[in-house]
Amino acid sequence: MAVFLERGMNGSSYFPPPATGTVFEDVPVSCWAAAWIEKLAADGVTAGCAAGLYCPDYLVSRAQMAVFLLKAKYGSSYTPPAVGSGTGFNDVPVTHWAAAWIKQLAAEGITGGCGSDIYCPDSLVTRAQMAVFLVKTFNLP
Repeated sequence: MAVFLERGMNGSSYFPPPATGTVFEDVPVSCWAAAWIEKLAADGVTAGCAAGLYCPDYLVSRAQMAVFLLKAKYGSSYTPPAVGSGTGFNDVPVTHWAAAWIKQLAAEGITGGCGSDIYCPDSLVTRAQMAVFLVKTFNLP
């Protein structure tokens, strides 16, 4: 996910600066994705999964992905508009922690959900789905 997002933000030939191994306890400098993960954190797209941890082997849900994509697109200080009276998806109540992010992702035409009026916020993002999300988010050719 870190590689996908950084390349989406910076172009397909982008490579981050070398890793320090000091950003997350569970991402040593020897980790193949350490530089990408540290850059994603430096860009403010992620703060990790818990204090001092990134959890590099965890899978990413569609709800988490909505936040990652919009922060990658607009910057670390971005906050989506208030969710209002509905999200547009029957399986995403306005009280869901990512409701505003999911609604904004749909409002921008980046997602149409995973079925008829549903988003599947807890489903995992496949590589194929991520490719589509990246193309739409960053207007890639």
